Amino acid sequence: MDAYVMFYLISALFPLLVIVGIVDGIVALVRRRGKANGEDNGIGTLKRVYFYGLAFIALGVAAPGLIVLLDFLLDSVFGSPALYRSETQLALGLALTVVATPIWFIHWQLALRAVQRMPGEAHTLARKIYLYLVLGVSAALAAFGLVSFLRWLLGWESFNGLNIAFPLVWLGVWAYHWHVQEAEGRGADTWAAVRRLYWYVTALYGLAMLATGVGLVLWVVLQQAYQALFDTQILAPSVVGFWSAIWTGAARTGIAIALAGGLGWWWHWHRAAKGDINSVLRQVFLHLFAVLGGAATVVVSLSVLLFLVLQWFFGKPESAMASAHFRSLPGVIAALVPGTVLWGYHWALVQQESRLAAQGWQAARRVYRYLVAALGLGTLSVGLVMVFLVVLGLLIPRPGTPLLDTQWWRNSLVLGVTLLVVGIPVWSYHWFGLQRDVLKGSPQERASLSRRIFIYGVFGIATLLVLANLSAFLFMFLRDLLEGELSLKLIQDAKWSIGTLLMAGAISVYHWLVLQEDRRAVPPPEEPAAPAIPVSKAITALASEPARALVEQLQSRMGVTIRVLQRLDGGEAPRLTDVQLDEVQARIAASPGSQVLLAIDASGVQVIPYREL
Repeated sequence: MDAYVMFYLISALFPLLVIVGIVDGIVALVRRRGKANGEDNGIGTLKRVYFYGLAFIALGVAAPGLIVLLDFLLDSVFGSPALYRSETQLALGLALTVVATPIWFIHWQLALRAVQRMPGEAHTLARKIYLYLVLGVSAALAAFGLVSFLRWLLGWESFNGLNIAFPLVWLGVWAYHWHVQEAEGRGADTWAAVRRLYWYVTALYGLAMLATGVGLVLWVVLQQAYQALFDTQILAPSVVGFWSAIWTGAARTGIAIALAGGLGWWWHWHRAAKGDINSVLRQVFLHLFAVLGGAATVVVSLSVLLFLVLQWFFGKPESAMASAHFRSLPGVIAALVPGTVLWGYHWALVQQESRLAAQGWQAARRVYRYLVAALGLGTLSVGLVMVFLVVLGLLIPRPGTPLLDTQWWRNSLVLGVTLLVVGIPVWSYHWFGLQRDVLKGSPQERASLSRRIFIYGVFGIATLLVLANLSAFLFMFLRDLLEGELSLKLIQDAKWSIGTLLMAGAISVYHWLVLQEDRRAVPPPEEPAAPAIPVSKAITALASEPARALVEQLQSRMGVTIRVLQRLDGGEAPRLTDVQLDEVQARIAASPGSQVLLAIDASGVQVIPYREL
């Protein structure tokens, strides 16, 4: 029992220990950002860090102590006699709670009083970091404990007070701090990034738990259905027996994970982050995690499914029985279905919100498309290498290999074809779609950061592969040559290097041509203007009314205010080029003294330094 309690206690303290390790960095950030936003007008940055830092650490100790106490009480009242309740557990819970709770309460009350005296304290960075750090840690630990509670509620685990105490305490911590941040409101939204980081990180792992739980339940159902349909049985299974086989520990665990994760995802995605469509973090969540994660799951699942089918018809199956060969089919479908739903739902959401958002969605969508293109390119690249190895092995077989032996290459060819069939459509759809957008779009589309990272990244990786495999092939060639054993056997020994070399060479050449095309299409950046000559003089201009525009032009170029004295004898304004204006500015800057008179007439601008007597 003590070991079980200590495991949960350590699991609760571990995130705290990790977070305490970055406190020094947070302190430095708070001090810099606090001064930039005028936060030192309140109680002071260092005092805030002290209040909230001590409150956070004390809370991280008090909560596990309360968990140990509640576990002891619940086991004593409702537990079976088999549950051993040690006095050591009671002493540990009392020690942690009695010491840490007053420390948290005192420092938290000091922080609350500071907010009451100076309402601006509610929107300081230190307070926001404390609130959302506590919310993030407590939400994660509550989800972890909620899984165990639901497993017990579904009848898979026997009663244990820890299964109730753990989620109850952390949910209480979360609920209290959520109420505090809701009551304070969002204020001036100065630290919105901290709040959004909590929202979307919590929604992300909640969504991952939901998809994993659904996939696990689906796998159990499909696995039992597959066995009932295709496994050899003496008696046909009854409906009752079938459902009994489904209601296993894996299914109940999947339901618990899906419920706990789905609750966290729904709360933070549909309630907290509702309407936050212009957020950069929301775009990152949607494009780089939800949509791309779903797409990757679908691509991998379809690849495995296609490989199984092609291997059965054209390759060398692992078993002569179809039921044994396709035994992994339930797992593939269990991953494919949640991945497809994940991809489809979030892609539809992207399409809807991109029409409503003010800005930024095009850049995020561009990044997503380049990432999927990279995924497809990597898949088809491996497929090309596999097909090349098969072709090379057929053209130059190993010595002693029978000509009619087709067993060695069948699965390799099936794998290569599978990767090509999946990778080529994924890469070509996104890449050539991007190319069409580039041709129709502005020159800035070619110069976008995501496109440059993709092209330079692919070109750089392909070049490194060329150099590495060329070096490996050259080493094997020189080794056999110097040892007097040079033969066609070298081709078989170096087939991986040759295949990778040819593939990477073709990819690097293609992307080099694309890079050169982009360089020719994008206009060169304009030469930066020569730095203006600083002028720090009191300037007076003697000018006629028509020359007032020239005075304003000089004033704008030099960034100083020019006092104007109007000439009563009239006169035309000179027409000066930019070069001539630069010369006037240079003469003003080089003139002695701190006061200059500009005499402006049709002949030009005369610079007269003077001094008052």
